[in-house]
Amino acid sequence: MLDNANKFGYYTVGNKKTYSKYEAFEWGTPTWHFNDEVFSSYDWKKEPDISLSNLYKNRVRQIREKYDYCVLWYSGGSDSHNILQAWLDSGCKLDEVATTWNYETTGDYYNHYNAEITHVVLQDIKKLKDKGFDFNFRLLNIPEYGLKTFAKFNNDLEYHFNYNLQLSSIGKQFIRDEVKDYKNLIEQGKKVCFIWGKEKPYIFYEDGRYYFSFIDSIDDCLGPYTQSKFNSGWYDELFYWTPDMPELAVKAAHVIFNFLKISDDVSCFRSEPYDNYSCYSNKLNMHLKINVLKKLLYPKWSDKIYCNGKSPTRILGLRDDWFTQSNSNHLNTIKNILTKYNKITGEKNTKALYSIYSKKYWLE
Repeated sequence: MLDNANKFGYYTVGNKKTYSKYEAFEWGTPTWHFNDEVFSSYDWKKEPDISLSNLYKNRVRQIREKYDYCVLWYSGGSDSHNILQAWLDSGCKLDEVATTWNYETTGDYYNHYNAEITHVVLQDIKKLKDKGFDFNFRLLNIPEYGLKTFAKFNNDLEYHFNYNLQLSSIGKQFIRDEVKDYKNLIEQGKKVCFIWGKEKPYIFYEDGRYYFSFIDSIDDCLGPYTQSKFNSGWYDELFYWTPDMPELAVKAAHVIFNFLKISDDVSCFRSEPYDNYSCYSNKLNMHLKINVLKKLLYPKWSDKIYCNGKSPTRILGLRDDWFTQSNSNHLNTIKNILTKYNKITGEKNTKALYSIYSKKYWLE
């Protein structure tokens, strides 16, 4: 198993290496590496002979055996919802469920950030507690942490955003520095792990063949700051994209790949991709709908579960309304970062900072 900051990806230009995309662009045109050696050694053309449900439970057990205190970051969305269900199905103990919102700042239970917490997370936690499940629950106000960005980084902010230019995203990386419970556990010699619901498959079609690629969009979970402090005593695990169980990403890719090859049901598709999830059907010249993608990957997901979708932009998006509507003096600071990114990449980024994909893993 890989236990170093490199497992979450890094950029290279020539023989130079960094976790910061902006720094990489200062050197030239970067390549993003995501556990290339591990995933390249796997035969992506062969579908693993095991169900996704069993792989999910195996992944839970793998994480549980490795760490003393496991924290699942639960947003109520399909990715983390599936992890919670897999954890319950595995019979393993989950030490803590944690989530963030901005209610203490906005006073609004139903804005874009808080609605899923109100309708899904809080309801699920109550149901589990009522059934007798024993775990800690932590609800944190994200603006308190997001605003620390300016004090921590002062004049070099651009080096700490790779894809999501949002205070709500980078604020998550500071929580581990601030929560005393986590610090106390680490001081006791406990291995504390934060588990993140990253990520669904990205399936593309080129030259008559389908392939899978990873994308450097994980800085809404952990980014350059977290990677630079990897030896501080805490650990992170991307549940789905992991070099410790490559067959999980491969199986998920094949589940979608198989559906794209055989389905001619246009009601399952749309003309444009959702977010970056291309999942393109060459047969129909259309892209898979996100609700279909969720149900293919996550057996216990239902359209009846409340979902308000992702923000249409990762640049001061809907999750940062508490900030953009505050008339903060720091608004121009964030906007200046976007200007710097557009200049250094040579592109006008409007929905997210410049995205870079990993190498291609051919599925056929």
